[in-house]
Amino acid sequence: MDHHLIRVVHALCEDVATPRALAVKLLADSGEWTQLLKLRVRPHDYADSESYWKDALVTELLRKCQITTEVDREGAAVATFYACERRNAATNARLTRFIPEDAFVEHPGDERVMRFIDAWRKDVDFVLGTLPTHLTPRFSGGATYGDAGSLTTTPDKMSSTPTITSSARDLLCFWQETSWFRTLCEDRPWQSDPLTVRGNKFFTVPKDAEKHRGCCKEPSINISFQLDVGRLMKTRLRRIGIDLKTGQDLHRVLAQKASLNGELATIDMSNASDTLCRVLPRLVLRKEWFTLLDSLRATHTLMFGRRRKTDQPLPGVPDSNCDHWVRLEKFSSMGNGFTFELESLIFATLARRVVADEGGDPDLVKCYGDDLIVPVEHTKSVLAALAFFGFEPNNRKTFSEGPFRESCGGDFFGGVPVRAHYLEEIPDEPQKWISLANGLRRVAFANDNSSPRWDIVRRAWLRVLDAIPSDVRRCRGPEHLGDAVIHDVESRWGHTEIRPRRRTTACRGFVLDDGSGPAVEAVYAYLPVPIVLPWHHWLPTVQLASCTLGLSSTGVTPRGSISGYKISRLPSRLTCDWEPRGR
Repeated sequence: MDHHLIRVVHALCEDVATPRALAVKLLADSGEWTQLLKLRVRPHDYADSESYWKDALVTELLRKCQITTEVDREGAAVATFYACERRNAATNARLTRFIPEDAFVEHPGDERVMRFIDAWRKDVDFVLGTLPTHLTPRFSGGATYGDAGSLTTTPDKMSSTPTITSSARDLLCFWQETSWFRTLCEDRPWQSDPLTVRGNKFFTVPKDAEKHRGCCKEPSINISFQLDVGRLMKTRLRRIGIDLKTGQDLHRVLAQKASLNGELATIDMSNASDTLCRVLPRLVLRKEWFTLLDSLRATHTLMFGRRRKTDQPLPGVPDSNCDHWVRLEKFSSMGNGFTFELESLIFATLARRVVADEGGDPDLVKCYGDDLIVPVEHTKSVLAALAFFGFEPNNRKTFSEGPFRESCGGDFFGGVPVRAHYLEEIPDEPQKWISLANGLRRVAFANDNSSPRWDIVRRAWLRVLDAIPSDVRRCRGPEHLGDAVIHDVESRWGHTEIRPRRRTTACRGFVLDDGSGPAVEAVYAYLPVPIVLPWHHWLPTVQLASCTLGLSSTGVTPRGSISGYKISRLPSRLTCDWEPRGR
């Protein structure tokens, strides 16, 4: 553990000065990281917002940090994958009897369930509307089945052999209309017929100190169509007031209000996308919509053999070091281009149907992914419906009583923001220390009446600055510049000026101003220097096809590719540098 970070933790714990802070300090001093990372704060144990905020501040700071412990985080992700598959298998078996073509009444309550599903199906049909007549492949910056590492840029994907599942080949007519296909036909005709693969590939990404999150790399053509379907679903969800572009901000506002008046409950799900079983979409989607989504999803996942950190077998995980395919009981996984929109559709319409059946106002239901907000009086019914259809509400992060609410990254206790800062990796470079400094300052000033909080955080904040080189430490500025600067009061900003250069140009009576432009107030900032790959790395046809998609003419930057950082200048004010000019 970095000694600078230990000094920061010490200062924070000493100034918080609560029994929990003392426990965190002692565990950090003794190197008991596993015990420290398992500590939790429970809102119902606190009587006021500031007591909760203090303990959350010291408890949550390191909880998501990738500190080396004996915990097998990747193994935990694999174990979660198989646990969710077993849960999905049980749910599929339970729900199969409600499929409209094969429906039969087995228990006295089945008829009521069938009526509910029928009404729910009509709600989903209203949202989705007609099936699209055309699909346009889209690109993301993520990895695919055949494109990984740094070779995940759009021109890289256009140059590699495309991959597709057999069920999606019926949609190749749309792909063959694209410049992607034409480029391959002209330059690499032997790659113009996509490689058929069985499904997707499993991999993990960091989540917190105890486990990683499981994701999947989809075949490249599948995900290009999935992204377009997800875009369409996102647009049509607005019909019921679910806006996935601005939903997070709305959820935080509603959660803050609910923590004051108690009228709304916030619900969170555990492993939401991994517990959307394959039978449920068949129950609630119109046949043609289900056929489209089912043809684009992966039915199998390739699990890689792995050597465990310990000799103890993982519970519920096949003991195999060999790669093997797993037939999925879930409908779609994280990594699928429409999973987020589909789960938002399922959760929103399910909750709205429950609320409507109980005589409530379904428009009070809000959803963003697996974050649900529902009227308090309908919470138990919504939770019961979620559990019946295979989902697992996260009881630790679901709140319907008391003064605490949490949704979309906003934690509120009696209307007061109380979210702590989460450090995701041990800082070892200036930009990471800047991010930690800004995070501590942000949570200290999250509440308008925050002067006492800053008194608690200030000494730890100064110790973070001690770890930043002096020339970088002068890069201070306003919050809207993000982590390019250290957030501080204006009197400490590194004030400077930018004087744009303009050239004299005459064309058909229009003349641009000559000489130097007006000076713009600026501050020094610590900016990343991206690695820009020039276009000569790719064939001319790939260059042309990429430029038609709006890529920069200067080159392509692979995601996360940074050659270093430099101190430069940025305008300190939010301004618009465009103005109309006459003759």
